[in-house]
Amino acid sequence: MSNGLKLKIEMIASHYESVEAFLCATRKDFDSLVFKVDNAKFKLSDAEYAKIYSFQTSGTVDGNLSVEDNFVKILTIQFVQRQLDMIDKLEIETLNVNPILAGALNLDNEADLIRYYAYQAVSRSMVTSVGFLVQNLLLYASESTFDGKYQEHGIETKWDLVVEKKRQPKAFLEIKSGPNDLNKSQIHHFEKEIIQIEKQGFKAFIGETYGKRGDKTITHELYKRYLPNWEKRTLIGKELWEFVSGQKNYHEKLVDNLFKTSKQLLQDDTFIMKIEQKIKPLSADFIKKYKSYNLFLKSLW
Repeated sequence: MSNGLKLKIEMIASHYESVEAFLCATRKDFDSLVFKVDNAKFKLSDAEYAKIYSFQTSGTVDGNLSVEDNFVKILTIQFVQRQLDMIDKLEIETLNVNPILAGALNLDNEADLIRYYAYQAVSRSMVTSVGFLVQNLLLYASESTFDGKYQEHGIETKWDLVVEKKRQPKAFLEIKSGPNDLNKSQIHHFEKEIIQIEKQGFKAFIGETYGKRGDKTITHELYKRYLPNWEKRTLIGKELWEFVSGQKNYHEKLVDNLFKTSKQLLQDDTFIMKIEQKIKPLSADFIKKYKSYNLFLKSLW
């Protein structure tokens, strides 16, 4: 979603008393808001209205939840569904089996081989996807947060997020997935970028999506050596989520909502069960195509 559409949705949300009222609103209702928001640029394009209408009619929006909680729910559903689709589409040929690694790990039968590579394939996919999920969870945690790639205040860096709160300096955030994601050269790079932002009267932070300030990680030790005033230039774990959302202990609420949504979607299953359920048809396909384990290994060369 573009920053422009996000701003328009926030304008719309501010003029409706409840999510339910928003769900019932029509294109005509939205267009009439141009007079209330006093902004000539407010008018929705056909493409923007189509996205909003799709959102209204998706069936995933809960009138009992806040706008932010609904975003958490929708983003989680999209993430979980993508992973389920990925598991469903797994095939022997897409597992990317390495015969050298198979030998080194003594994966000497199709059952062990398929199970190992199925889990590895799922893990690779999730590592990539969860980065986008977390970025979006931060982006939609409050109406004050925006995509940073549209800002031009850095030297070389396109900051991940920008937080603009009333009566506070604009803040630029570089988001890292965990407490051990940066090396020495990267920290030197971000020190220069942070200084550039601060010279303009703004603030800049490196944000870690989980972990604690006292964690004895290599990256935290590098902060202490190479990032002056690192305590004031980093937001770690719960600090990041509280800063972006403006809510105390928001991380606890977030994780609780993630669990609730995924449990509703998976029902009595788990991701582990979904992967295990896929192994049986993969094994049957393996025998059908390759007849034996040794013939399969030979086919890889």
